[in-house]
Amino acid sequence: MLDRRHFLTFAGALPLAAQARKPNVIYILGEQWRAQAMPCAGDLNIVAPGLVRLAKEGVYFPRCYAASPVCGPSRAAVQTGKLPHAVKMPENEMQLPLEEVCLAQQLAKVGYKTGYIGKWHLDGPERPGFVPPGPRRRGYQFWAAFNNGYSYFDSVYYADSPEPIHKDGFEPDYQTNLGMEFIERNKANPFLLFLAYGPPHHPRTPPKRTTNLYKPASIALRENVPPGSETAVRADLANYYAQCTAVDENIVRLLNKLDQLKLAQDTIVIFSADHGEMVGSHGIEGKNEPFEESAGLPLLIRYPLRVKAGTVEDLLVSNVDHMPTILGFCGAEIPPGVHGRDLSGLMLGREGDRPESVYCEGKLNEDGEWRMLVRGLDKMVVGRDMKVTHLFNLGQDPFELSNHAESNAHSRLRDELAARMKRWMLRTGDRVPYPSPKRRA
Repeated sequence: MLDRRHFLTFAGALPLAAQARKPNVIYILGEQWRAQAMPCAGDLNIVAPGLVRLAKEGVYFPRCYAASPVCGPSRAAVQTGKLPHAVKMPENEMQLPLEEVCLAQQLAKVGYKTGYIGKWHLDGPERPGFVPPGPRRRGYQFWAAFNNGYSYFDSVYYADSPEPIHKDGFEPDYQTNLGMEFIERNKANPFLLFLAYGPPHHPRTPPKRTTNLYKPASIALRENVPPGSETAVRADLANYYAQCTAVDENIVRLLNKLDQLKLAQDTIVIFSADHGEMVGSHGIEGKNEPFEESAGLPLLIRYPLRVKAGTVEDLLVSNVDHMPTILGFCGAEIPPGVHGRDLSGLMLGREGDRPESVYCEGKLNEDGEWRMLVRGLDKMVVGRDMKVTHLFNLGQDPFELSNHAESNAHSRLRDELAARMKRWMLRTGDRVPYPSPKRRA
């Protein structure tokens, strides 16, 4: 892997004409795909040649976090560049307010063809949910999507009429077919394709081709899986990884399509997720937890024309940064009021401040409400009463097994992190506890 100095040298050495080109953008989202489940993250279990290729040909960001590790709020953060509390999206089954300016709207203004395929989850509680053409699609011109649902076989999607379109087989397979057709149709223009897969979210139903790929007894567990739960966690992980591999096969197909059309060099391919998955770590299932398995996100970005292959970049990144960074790469206006940072300049070798911290929020409007700050390798979590509940150093304790929340020796560190957290709250208008919003009727 290349160090950051070589990465920046390459990016800054390109001719000005090449740097002025508008790139295509493909954003691939794997739902509930935790940051640790990638070969480049050191996971020895997973078979994912597509992710291996993206890491070898792009940039791996090992320190990316969800603004809120739950589906709808996190997706709102990606589309708006704002923390969920600020866009009135504290939880699932809510509609993103129409006044919020989103990624596709900004790219459409500068000539991009935009398309969305897969699960949306920003239009209220309807399942599967027809989202009509117009403002509720937030600037996405081509639509092959549904609002919400977890049926990965023989599922449905909607185009521009409320009649559902039924498709046989594994959902990511047909979604990838639609994505490749979109790319083919729009290859002469700059385009944004947002491809939102459902797996590896529950239910754990991989296709037959990968069902028996992983043997539970052979799966290595993370060190924070409690004794006594190993058998059940291994069985769950076998199906989780089988879903991941089936999705990765479609990532391979997409990358091959870009090669075939000679679009790979000037196409930004981003792989990330809306949140992670505990899968038994700390004895917990699911998401919406401040632990690394839930709050951490995978992030790979490949841009061959301008970013040197094989780079590991240790920037602290939140997925509120994804929208302004994409707009920065594409020469589009970043709307006022976003909380995310445009990291494109840093990635291309320009001078600028590196992010000092990231801020995350979870279980808003619930008894277990929390806020999290990561600064450097220190990570602090507070409850809705602002009392510290978790304090870890991720360098010394990557599995978060030693909680220093009540340690007298760490009082100064707690005060420093609390002051930084309050600055985030002031800047973003966050109130703790979160004031209950009104739902859409």
